[in-house]
Amino acid sequence: MKSLQNKIFLFFVLLLLVVQAIALSTLIAGKNNQELLQINNRLTTAKTIFSELFDSRSEYLAAFAETAAKDYGIKQVFHDDTRSLLVAMNNHRKRINADIAMAIAADNTITGQLLLTREQDEQRKVRQGPEKGELFRFSDWLDSQQQSHLYLLGDAVYQLSLSPLTVGAKTIGWLAFGFEIDQRLALEFMGITGLATDFILKEGENWRMVASSNPEADLAFARNIVQGFTPDTYIGVGHLITDHDQQVFGVAMYGLRADFVEVLQKQWLQLLMLAVITLLLSLAGAYLIAGSITKPITRLVEQAKKVASGDYHQTIKLDDQNELGQLADEFNVMQSAVLSREQAITHRANHDPLTDLPNRNMLKLTLNHLTKHQKKFALLHLNISRLKDVNDALGHDVGDRVITETANRLWQLPDFQLICHLGGDEFMLVVELTPDIVLDFLVNKVQLALEPNFDYQGISLQLQVRMGIALSPEHSSETKTLLQMADTALHYTRKARQQLQVYHADLDVNSVERLSLINDLKKAITSGQLELFYQPKINLKSNEVTHVEALVRWQHPNLGMVPPDNFIYIAEQTGQINALTQWVFSTALAQYKNWCALGITLNIAVNISAENLKDDDFYSFVCQALAAYQVPAENVTLEVTESAVVEDPESAIALLSKFKGQGMRISIDDYGTGYSSLAQLKQLPVHELKIDKSFVQKLKDDEDDQIIVRSTIELAHNMGLSVVAEGIEDDYAKCWLAKHKCELGQGYFISRPKSALELTTWLQEQKIIAGEKEAL
Repeated sequence: MKSLQNKIFLFFVLLLLVVQAIALSTLIAGKNNQELLQINNRLTTAKTIFSELFDSRSEYLAAFAETAAKDYGIKQVFHDDTRSLLVAMNNHRKRINADIAMAIAADNTITGQLLLTREQDEQRKVRQGPEKGELFRFSDWLDSQQQSHLYLLGDAVYQLSLSPLTVGAKTIGWLAFGFEIDQRLALEFMGITGLATDFILKEGENWRMVASSNPEADLAFARNIVQGFTPDTYIGVGHLITDHDQQVFGVAMYGLRADFVEVLQKQWLQLLMLAVITLLLSLAGAYLIAGSITKPITRLVEQAKKVASGDYHQTIKLDDQNELGQLADEFNVMQSAVLSREQAITHRANHDPLTDLPNRNMLKLTLNHLTKHQKKFALLHLNISRLKDVNDALGHDVGDRVITETANRLWQLPDFQLICHLGGDEFMLVVELTPDIVLDFLVNKVQLALEPNFDYQGISLQLQVRMGIALSPEHSSETKTLLQMADTALHYTRKARQQLQVYHADLDVNSVERLSLINDLKKAITSGQLELFYQPKINLKSNEVTHVEALVRWQHPNLGMVPPDNFIYIAEQTGQINALTQWVFSTALAQYKNWCALGITLNIAVNISAENLKDDDFYSFVCQALAAYQVPAENVTLEVTESAVVEDPESAIALLSKFKGQGMRISIDDYGTGYSSLAQLKQLPVHELKIDKSFVQKLKDDEDDQIIVRSTIELAHNMGLSVVAEGIEDDYAKCWLAKHKCELGQGYFISRPKSALELTTWLQEQKIIAGEKEAL
């Protein structure tokens, strides 16, 4: 018993007995809990499988419906030839063996319906559906983003997906395809889960059986399963799908508990027998191997310690041909595999998967190293311009190609210590600043490298980037702060619409304030923090106030009065500009009615954004608001900037023409600061030009401004347009504009923007003064 072999054998015996005793006691103690756990796992798995397969059918139907809706042949015959439409629909239906196919016209009329029905001889035939010519019952589905719906037709229930048929920007109808939820689907789920499957439907207060894999299915039993009441003799799980208020679709999956427990009992018995056999074999094997493991075991332990310490380069070699020799060989293989995996994991952890450039982790390590050694360096934060437009127009695959092409060009640039891809459209370049390095020269090299167009499948794409720059230690010596500063500078380039910005301290104030405004703006629109001010416009010939411009102001509870320039851009970027414009428009119309009640009649001008011109519902909102407040359309002016029209001239002109047709006046705001051409100006359905204040404020001293303003007035009059000049700050400008027949003027010399109450008092005072002058 003193030999190591006997000690090892005795240790193995005791160890095996203890392990087996613990395992057996645990096995017995946890038997019931294990049964319950197995049942729950099985039911959870069954429910998960159903949800995933049901959702997969939805995604498949949605993708197919969208593909079919792009078929040019269907679009050609959609309105003209019912037979050809049905043939085309059936061809698409057969591709996925759909049970229902429908065509719905733009007026919600079902122009074609095909059903795959089961005949008495069990053959399935395609027939026309009974709803042809009827109105589609669920018109709200047509604008829904939901992938699929439950569609009831007779006693059948279909999983249905719709997709719009579009010609250009116009929707001419919808195509719908669907699968019937019937016994076939129930049998499919039973084959996968091993549980009987019932489909039931609640219409109003009544349930009915739709389909089942169980020939003896009972509606009340299935309903109890769905509602969570499973008899003790069964295992079961239910799932509810609600498509709309009056219909609830339920799935019940169940089986006999005894059948499942019987299988578990056999498994327990097998495990017990296996444990006994394992114990006997282990005792026999322990004695045989005890002697063979004493010698090489020390070497293996030593090698394991080396691997644990990170030394993967030394290997172990044993001459033994037994398991320990094989273990040594496998140990060496494992050691090599671990080394390879560690290298691969380290690479993946520090590199972007799309471009294979170093990522944010490597960037932080590099910056920490540079700041620790007090190196002078520049951090260039790049953002690819208009990548979202490429993704939207050509797809994300092309967008990824643009990113990789940008990465390849940047990677070829010398002088940079590190070129990182932070993900998406953002890159970060690090360059150590030495006396030989000129930052402006490096920036120019980046721009030159990206200047050649990228040709992809015949499409020429321009690679442009915006760039924010932070310097160390000039701006900061902390990695986190430098990254924030470079990001702040980059963000400012978007706001200022410029290509390059070097960080300075003033930008931080704007960033902190901007974050606060982004979070607070939505609440401000609905909680009464906004107020309209009105700046009067006078008729320069009669010197009477005939127009006002509505200007929004934000009284922030913490920041005080926020200028519109600080939050209008945020509203446009965060999708809140439509709600803001609607509030301004409605408030201005309400004030118009208040003034009318006091005998004051004015034309009210409201500024609209480029984002408003892209909103399909904006036109209908304006018309409904005019009708609701009973405001004549000719007393409302919509002011739109040149840049808003330049972004999408065709759509802007079409929408502005509709407003003009309703009688509203259209004004081009800030004229002279945008990029519109005379050809575009000729096509615009506008009534007036509004000369930007930058040309008016220095009329007294700047002859060039006088030439520009005089030429603009003459051009507008020759085109049949009136002219408004903003920025009148002295009597000279007012008289000069009146002399050159400018119709309207506004500016601080006439009146600053005032609240509705202040302006009402001011207007009444002006009216009294005018009356006194007439009396004299």
